[in-house]
Amino acid sequence: MKRFFKATLKIVKWAVIGLLCVEALSFAVITTTNWIIYGNLREGPKAVYDPYALFLMENGVWPTAYSKYVDNHPELSKVIWFFGGSTMRASAAPYAMSIPSLVARNLNETEKPYAFNCFNFGVNSFNSLLESKYLEKQFIEFPIRPDLVVFYDGANDANYFAVQKTPYAHEGRERVQGVIESYYKSGYGILKPLNAAYFASFTRELLQKLLYTAKPVDPNSPELAAFVELTVKRYDFINRLCAAEGAKFLLALQPLYWVESCSGVDAAVAAQEKDTILGRKTFPHVRENFMTVYAALERGLAGKPYFVNLREALCGRNAPAYTADGVHNTDAGREGIAAAMLPAIRARLSLPKTANDGGPQ
Repeated sequence: MKRFFKATLKIVKWAVIGLLCVEALSFAVITTTNWIIYGNLREGPKAVYDPYALFLMENGVWPTAYSKYVDNHPELSKVIWFFGGSTMRASAAPYAMSIPSLVARNLNETEKPYAFNCFNFGVNSFNSLLESKYLEKQFIEFPIRPDLVVFYDGANDANYFAVQKTPYAHEGRERVQGVIESYYKSGYGILKPLNAAYFASFTRELLQKLLYTAKPVDPNSPELAAFVELTVKRYDFINRLCAAEGAKFLLALQPLYWVESCSGVDAAVAAQEKDTILGRKTFPHVRENFMTVYAALERGLAGKPYFVNLREALCGRNAPAYTADGVHNTDAGREGIAAAMLPAIRARLSLPKTANDGGPQ
């Protein structure tokens, strides 16, 4: 019996050591990947808890350059709220090169006597689900009311669905859900710190990401159909909410390297991006998964009066538009996106079209 307990203790000890080693290895892989892609050991800047949207960026609403007011003439002042993820916030670039800043610069140069004040409510890792709650927060709390609300989505919605396979996918979903539900859901839930550590595990995160890159999304799956249905319902609600608050709504489906199907990119630029963007051969299903989810979203949103499809908006570029992950943009990429977005913004605000406009209406 003594030998049995000794052997059991030894097995348990080595099992724990093995799990710790696997967790340490997973931590090393994830943090190294973050450093290669984002130049930071963590994925995104520090976030803080928010009762509406779960979390927001610690440094608050990102500044916007080139915004203006018209003193004593409110009828000439137009306010635009921009929502999206890290591609909208662009906190790794000078704030004057964010999409809202570039839109404000163009409109204030070309649309006199009107003045445009743009607010960048982009938050790293946000998708349409968290943005919709953040929009509600701003309608309740933010003092400057919008004439137009712009959502810039696609990448995070597609990515989180492909990883989590649920229409309610968002950043940190399982960690939050695990802490709330599993206290009663599982036997070891009573050990709340241990249970929280399981859902926050680097090993679990790494396995999910590996499965995502190795397994294609089924275009005919009921989960994808439910995701599209609920996402479209979410945008329909946002459209009604904006109208009730006296604002117009615009949803732009963002361009990604992984979903482009165009052939008009300059050959030298295409070659440079081919060398820069990681995972093109190592993770072949990344492009396929993005394409599958984007195609489903396009079908679901087709014909919606608030929808503009910018998927191919950067096809005519003559400078690299994407960074190493194929999602985030260079300064040239954001310039192209802002230019492609302007016609739809002008149309929603009933402004005359200019010769500088480019992209779909």
